[in-house]
Amino acid sequence: MGDPELRNKLSTAHIATFAKHMLCPYSVLYPNQNTKLSEQGLEDFTKYPYRMLSDSYEADSDASEDILLDEIAKSLKNVDSCKRPLLLLSDGKDSMGLALGYSHLGMKIDTLTFLRRDDSELKEYITNICNKLGHTAHFVEVDEIITSFDKSIFLSACENMNTPVLDQGFLFFLFGLRTFFNNPNFDPSDYVIIDGLGNDETFGYLPSEHQIRSFKLAKMGIWKMLPKSCHSLKWYLRSPAESHGDLSALACFFPIGSSYDLNKYFSKIEAKTQELSFIDFRAFSRGAFHDHQCMMGKTVASTKHLGADVNFPWLASSLAKYVFNLPKNKKFDFNSLTNKVLLRELLENKLGWHQQKRGVDLYFDLDLDSFKINVLDKIIPEKITKIIKSNKLLPSYVKQRAYLELLNLYGFCIAQGMASSDIEDILLK
Repeated sequence: MGDPELRNKLSTAHIATFAKHMLCPYSVLYPNQNTKLSEQGLEDFTKYPYRMLSDSYEADSDASEDILLDEIAKSLKNVDSCKRPLLLLSDGKDSMGLALGYSHLGMKIDTLTFLRRDDSELKEYITNICNKLGHTAHFVEVDEIITSFDKSIFLSACENMNTPVLDQGFLFFLFGLRTFFNNPNFDPSDYVIIDGLGNDETFGYLPSEHQIRSFKLAKMGIWKMLPKSCHSLKWYLRSPAESHGDLSALACFFPIGSSYDLNKYFSKIEAKTQELSFIDFRAFSRGAFHDHQCMMGKTVASTKHLGADVNFPWLASSLAKYVFNLPKNKKFDFNSLTNKVLLRELLENKLGWHQQKRGVDLYFDLDLDSFKINVLDKIIPEKITKIIKSNKLLPSYVKQRAYLELLNLYGFCIAQGMASSDIEDILLK
């Protein structure tokens, strides 16, 4: 089971890098033996195209709502016209902008929204927006997703991961989409899944207030003083890399001690938090690696398994170039931590949009005990899940995240033909 050659490349250090930091650039996965890691990090950062201070930034895009809408529509028009679009729709800016773009083209499409338990407010909001734009809204609730879990299907889908996908949403995307396509009227091969990810790196990936505070604390070096046995304290005293949101919950329960020191990447940014330094580095770290390999990875692996196509319209070259070269004040306001300014204005004027960021938080509805019994115990040894369950320091939502990441990691490793003992070595040694 799995590719023997690939398995030989998947050393403990490589897997642990994903598990600990949720990012791993190609040059680190297959490093030149004569190149120091810190030099690689700096070189990769310098060459990354979506940096506010890079040579390619021209700031010459006309900051017009109409032009932005036209560019969005153009990116959607270029999607395979032989396939039926299925837009993954939340109440966030990115997917709402695509829903508006389809309406601008005069196209009526299907949308799919994953709902938390009893989230009638979001369901009503999405329904009203779709009615206004002429789209057909479909919904799958979290309980439908969890009860449809199937071990063989999950492990088969993990074979479509090119790298470990530790995004907590993978399980929900896979079985949520599968639930939708179980309707006899919907054949996955007829569809292209439209995902709104990909514009943070061009608009400017802003930190939250919590991440700024956490990063300043990280630069003081307190995290280095933590005993190796105190994994749980990582959640509260993070390293520079982890403070930017690239902390896997698994690292708070397991030593995962043999990963590359990617904190050297993040040490290139100054502690005084100059806005463009933050924007540059977060575009590189979260945009290039966290988004593409982790968050987009869950959609790619899910759709490949189901037999559908997938498209990320915000990555279309014309739209990405237009957004990247917008004047800075139409991209973000660092002082107020307001992002995607022009897109906000477009949605407010066209749809009356004033939504607060919610995030993909379906895991909050997981019951830890029943999820362990009905899902985890079918794949993961008891002695491993017990480490998470028995922790007294960390709250339930961290355990929920860790359970989902652990499930993904096991699924990927099993799909590559690794034995349980190999996976335990990654986690425990």
